[in-house]
Amino acid sequence: MPLITPEAQTYIRLHKFVRAPRQRVFEALSEPDQFPHWFAPGPDVRCTEVVLEPRVGGDFRFKMNDPSGEWAGQGTITAFAPHVRLAYTWTWLNQPEFGGDSLVTFDLLDAPNPYDADQPGTEVVLTHERLNSAVERSEHTGGWWSTLRALGYYVRGVDPHEAMYGKTPQTSA
Repeated sequence: MPLITPEAQTYIRLHKFVRAPRQRVFEALSEPDQFPHWFAPGPDVRCTEVVLEPRVGGDFRFKMNDPSGEWAGQGTITAFAPHVRLAYTWTWLNQPEFGGDSLVTFDLLDAPNPYDADQPGTEVVLTHERLNSAVERSEHTGGWWSTLRALGYYVRGVDPHEAMYGKTPQTSA
């Protein structure tokens, strides 16, 4: 039986292959006007506001709406290496004790494209650290998987909500 260390219990790490070059993926991750198109982890969720200052020390803030209300988060950019890494601290303003002051990192690696060897691919490695409970890790894992899937559609020019849920959030009420 593998030994689970206390450190291993405080983070999640997800790997997602994306059919797009690292440059395109980084643009989607770091440009505030692109962020709302893929940053929505559910069928009735819509990202309505994003502030992302593309530099170490820059502000990161967002708002999302769903039928249950508005969710907002904020943080500070801690790493900004174009086409390679983006990291920021993460706190839910509505629920600061839930994953509050955690750290989200996106690392981008060139990857062979198994669907088309002539086209570039990117492995996105998302790490969310300083999650202090199994519930925090489980909830964030579900949201991040959905978000990474949406990112993969978006960077290929496909509407993520349409591809994943058959509707856009504006048509859901």
